[in-house]
Amino acid sequence: MDLKKYESIRPLAPEEVQTAIQLLTSLEPLRAVYDSLGLETSWDELVAVLRTCRTVEDFKARVSYHWVKHIMAKCCASVELTGTEHISPEGAYTYVSNHRDIILDSAFLNVLLADAGAKFPEIAIGDNLMLYPWIETLVKLNGSFLVRRNLQGREVLLAARLLSEYMHDAIQEGKSLWIAQREGRSKDSTDKTQPALLKMLALGAQTKDPLQAISPLNIVPVTCNYEYDPCDYLKAQEMQLKRDVEGFKKSPADDGINMRTGIFGWKGEVSFHIGRPLAELIADQELSLELSLSVEAIAAIIDREIHSHYKLFPINYIALDLIDGIEHHYGAYTEQEKSDVLQYIESRIDLVRLPESLTPDREFLRRCLLMMYANPVLSKLKTELETRVSLEP
Repeated sequence: MDLKKYESIRPLAPEEVQTAIQLLTSLEPLRAVYDSLGLETSWDELVAVLRTCRTVEDFKARVSYHWVKHIMAKCCASVELTGTEHISPEGAYTYVSNHRDIILDSAFLNVLLADAGAKFPEIAIGDNLMLYPWIETLVKLNGSFLVRRNLQGREVLLAARLLSEYMHDAIQEGKSLWIAQREGRSKDSTDKTQPALLKMLALGAQTKDPLQAISPLNIVPVTCNYEYDPCDYLKAQEMQLKRDVEGFKKSPADDGINMRTGIFGWKGEVSFHIGRPLAELIADQELSLELSLSVEAIAAIIDREIHSHYKLFPINYIALDLIDGIEHHYGAYTEQEKSDVLQYIESRIDLVRLPESLTPDREFLRRCLLMMYANPVLSKLKTELETRVSLEP
C-alpha cells in the first residue's frame, strides 16, 4: 500500500506509533478524560503499557480492548455475538453494519471479533467527530481511517475515490474493515443502506458495474441492536429541533454530548449478528456475481440480511403495540414490562432540553421515541413476509 497516498486518512503506520503515543501522553486534557473513565489501571500504568506498543494492533490488544471490556461490564447487562460461522479467522471482510451509537457499534464489534479469534477490523469514522487534533491521532492509533465530510464540488468525488481505493487496497492486503451502512446514525432505527455508500465503494475498482466493483471487498452485513439506546432522547430532541428550527444542524458540542452519553449510558442487553457474505446472499437468490445489479438492488439484499437478524426485546414489541393501540405482541412481554416501558419513555422525554424559545412537544417526542424502538420489529416482520412470499410456488 502507498502510505504517502493515503496519509491523510489511514491509520498510523508502525513507525508512527511511538511518536503519536508520546504526543498523546503529554496532553493534560487526555489524562483528564482517561481519569474520568474510572478504570482500574492508573495513568502511569497506562503510559508504561503504551510504551510497549509498536503497532496499531498492539494498541488495540493491550489498551483499547480493555477499555471497551470495562464499558461492557459497567454499562451493559450482556453483549453477545452470533453468526461467527459465516466468517473465517484468516478472512478479510468489509463489515457493513447498521449504525446506532457513534463510538460503540464498531468498538463492541472489534472486541467481540477478537474474542472469536477473528481480526480486528479497521474502522471508518467521519472527520466531523475529530473535535480536537488529539482525537484524530487517537482514533488513527486505534486503527480507524477517516471519512472526509463537509466538502464541496470536486473535492467530494476526489475524497470518495481516495477512500474507496484505500478500502480496496486494505482488503487486498488482508485487512478487515468496518463501515456504517449510511452516513450518520439512523435516528429512527429504520436502518437502510444508502446506495450512495455502495457507489463510493465501487469507485476504487476498474469496472463500472457496481456488483463486480464491490465484490473484491467481501461485504458482510452486520446487525446490531441495543435494548436501550442511551442517546434515544437526544435523537428525539434533534428531531424536534429539525422540525421547528429552519436549517438546524448539530454543533461539534452536540456530537461530544452524544459520544459521552452513548458510551456511559445504560444499554441493557446488546446483540450483534454477523450475516452471510454478500456473495452467498446473491448466490442464494440464484443470481450471479457477473449479473449487473443496481446499487439499489444490492442495498436491498444487504438490508434484508440485517433486518432478519435483529434480536428484539420487550421494549421493541411494546413500542409497536403502543403506536398501533393494539396488543398484537402481548405474548412477547408482561404487564409489568409494559408499565416499566411507559415510565421509561416519559423519563426520557423529561431529559429533553430545548432553547428557551421552544417548548418540548411531548406528544411528538413520545412518538419519536416509540418509533425508534418499534421500527426494528416492523423491518424484521416485513423481511419475514417478503421471504415467505418469495418461497411460495
